[in-house]
Amino acid sequence: MAVSLREYRARIKSTESMKKITRAMELIAASRIIKAQNRAQAAAPYARELTRAVSAVATYSNVDHPLTREPEDPTRAAVLIVTSDRGLAGAYSSSVLKEAERLRTRLEGSGLAVDTYVSGRKAEAFYRFR
Repeated sequence: MAVSLREYRARIKSTESMKKITRAMELIAASRIIKAQNRAQAAAPYARELTRAVSAVATYSNVDHPLTREPEDPTRAAVLIVTSDRGLAGAYSSSVLKEAERLRTRLEGSGLAVDTYVSGRKAEAFYRFR
């Protein structure tokens, strides 16, 4: 009886330690998310102005350049896949990879040759395995 009581106490202590570690990880992740959201909000005006400027150049430009006109019959498409390197972002990476495969299938179905560019260890490992 004493041995099993000791085992139960050790297991309870271990579980409480894991709970504390998990809580600390959640707090760190929450603070990082808030910082990232603040940076994204701070960059929003610049992104809007950049989009407006590029749109104005593409719309009102009389220059005949491949970047200012849309090809009439495109034969190729590029797909950039950005995943995480490591950490607790497994659902993010797998969702991105699934959506990239759907997009690739749709583009190939419409007759385009697809060039895939990857960023992040998860995507590199996924496409290396395939």
